[in-house]
Amino acid sequence: MNRGNKLLDYVKMLDSSLQVGGFSHSFGLKSQIEEGKIRTAQDIQTFMQLELHPSLVRIEGLAIKGIYSAVSQQDYWRIALIDKMIHVQRNPVNKRSSSRAMGKRLLKLSKALHPWMNFEPLEKALEQYDAVGSLPVVHAWINYQLEAPIHDAVSGYLHAAKDVCFIHVRRLLHLDPIELERLLSTLGEELDQEWNKIDLSDTSVFQRSLLSIQSLIPGFYLPEPGIKQSRA
Repeated sequence: MNRGNKLLDYVKMLDSSLQVGGFSHSFGLKSQIEEGKIRTAQDIQTFMQLELHPSLVRIEGLAIKGIYSAVSQQDYWRIALIDKMIHVQRNPVNKRSSSRAMGKRLLKLSKALHPWMNFEPLEKALEQYDAVGSLPVVHAWINYQLEAPIHDAVSGYLHAAKDVCFIHVRRLLHLDPIELERLLSTLGEELDQEWNKIDLSDTSVFQRSLLSIQSLIPGFYLPEPGIKQSRA
């Protein structure tokens, strides 16, 4: 497949208006709007800056970086380990189910969209280590196969997540469109700034994140290669 077709597939996967690639959920924003916890543009900004952005950049963005490194080394145990780490981060449990469902949906859609792509190594790794196939992991795997630069893979994921949140905002809240566009632009710039602070040349940064998470979550275990671990 030529580079032009790969780029077209990449754009299709990130297009939240088509709901392709699982970017049809709101990372908890929709439920908070429906519960009346988010009503104003300031509420939206607070949610994005304090809840969504840290998770997207420090957990999911770093996970995508980690998957790129693991795939390049054919380290399938590490792929499964990163996947399980992301899964454990989902709290409450219904967010874990959502991430798993979105990952499966992306995998299914991508098989139709990319019939030339070999998903067998990923699926075998998830099965062998009893991982779940969360959305950012599947997203990273596909982008790596599409030869998308890691910066594009992460940036695309971050901005697709932001954009789909605003789709729900526009549908559920009657706010000034101009104010929302201004906020969308501001939050997009902040996302880029946060990700640009990550030193991609530092190969230990994701490992430090793993160790930190392990110390903070009781019962979190990093399985050895060849050993299965039941899902949380």
